[in-house]
Amino acid sequence: MNSQGRQDLVTRILAHGVHVDGEHINAAGSSYHLLRDRLEQAGVQPGNIVVLRGLQGRDLVVATMAIWQLDAVPLPVPSQEPPQDNEAVQTCLDACQVTETLAVLPAAPGRRAIRLDTTAVLHLSSGSTDHPKIARRGVASVQQDAEGYRTGLGLVPGDRVAIPVPLVHSFGWGVTMGALLSGCDVDVTPFVRASTLARKTDSGTVSVLAVTPPVARLLVETRQHGESGPRAAMAGAGPVPDDLDEAFRKRFGIPLLRGYGSTETGGTFFGDRGMGRPVPGVDIVAPSPGERGELILQSSAPVEGYFGDEHAPLAQWPTGDIVRHDTDGCVHFEERARGPLRLNGRFIRANVTEHILRTVPGVTDVFLLILPRSDSPETEDFYAVVEGDASEENLLASLARSPADVPVPRVVVCERFPLTTLGKRDRGALIETIRKASR
Repeated sequence: MNSQGRQDLVTRILAHGVHVDGEHINAAGSSYHLLRDRLEQAGVQPGNIVVLRGLQGRDLVVATMAIWQLDAVPLPVPSQEPPQDNEAVQTCLDACQVTETLAVLPAAPGRRAIRLDTTAVLHLSSGSTDHPKIARRGVASVQQDAEGYRTGLGLVPGDRVAIPVPLVHSFGWGVTMGALLSGCDVDVTPFVRASTLARKTDSGTVSVLAVTPPVARLLVETRQHGESGPRAAMAGAGPVPDDLDEAFRKRFGIPLLRGYGSTETGGTFFGDRGMGRPVPGVDIVAPSPGERGELILQSSAPVEGYFGDEHAPLAQWPTGDIVRHDTDGCVHFEERARGPLRLNGRFIRANVTEHILRTVPGVTDVFLLILPRSDSPETEDFYAVVEGDASEENLLASLARSPADVPVPRVVVCERFPLTTLGKRDRGALIETIRKASR
């Protein structure tokens, strides 16, 4: 596919005449025209990267359309400075930028030219198990993503889809683009109050709802203010416990559909339980039906990997998630696969430590990590953050029975793990929890 695919995407969306927060994207006086002119004046060329720093809701959608119209590639990032500990990240952040005020800042002087031919968008990975990387999503992947949401949610032109989640992340961005490519209007007003969103669904203003499990949890606690309700609702970017599904059915009268995907692939599963089943164009390579193991996917839209990696697009993608694959085709998430941990230059049997801690009564989750000492970075320490109400005394007593070749971590106990806005473990906040406990 040639680079014109990006312009084809925006042409398709504009042809539908869809609304974003009640207004056409390219309406007279819209910021779409303003941004396109400013980007041209800043020297943006086909295949260039344009960083969208801190943009939310409609501004992010409109900026993406303007960038695609110029055959360039958007990179949404939060308002705070992303990690810059590798050359690839720094190279991207030196590109042309659109700020929260919709000002356009030209690329850094002397920056080397970059051309991305098939990439539709760049996204920062969640960084839940490592530092964020910049994932490349191809045009074909965006189209496959859109088809998955269209079929999974039964989207039809005229639907109004509410997406009250951060669009800077791949989940919210993907649902939004899928809805727009399906001819649906979207409401991308950032989430503030559960009651405000509930009133939109109860009044029939919203026909389809896409949320994260934490947002769904807040919605089920709201009082009903009308006889209408959404035709379909889904929760992505996190597991949906049975009690939440039951509460959602009771409050809104419909099941809470599940969605699963990754920053690197977009949405890949959809269903009414577990993680669901693969969307069109995605096949499960492993594990086989009836087995448990790392989820490996094969996609008709090749996975482009990460910015800065010099390799061909991948037909297969190891997700790093350990799942159970039922014989009926449904897949259930069990845990995140952790790579080997290395402490002061030596690999350690972290899986043994994690198993010991998880068997202690009162433990609900465990997160292990290696951190350099602040006063002597050349030396590393091994930490275990434990969620639950287990006592530190019981935890240390269990760890004392570890094999001799397994180091004992420093233990930090917290009632609940800090989570990101998408309901995933917040690695940065976990590190800060450790730092505070060590003072």
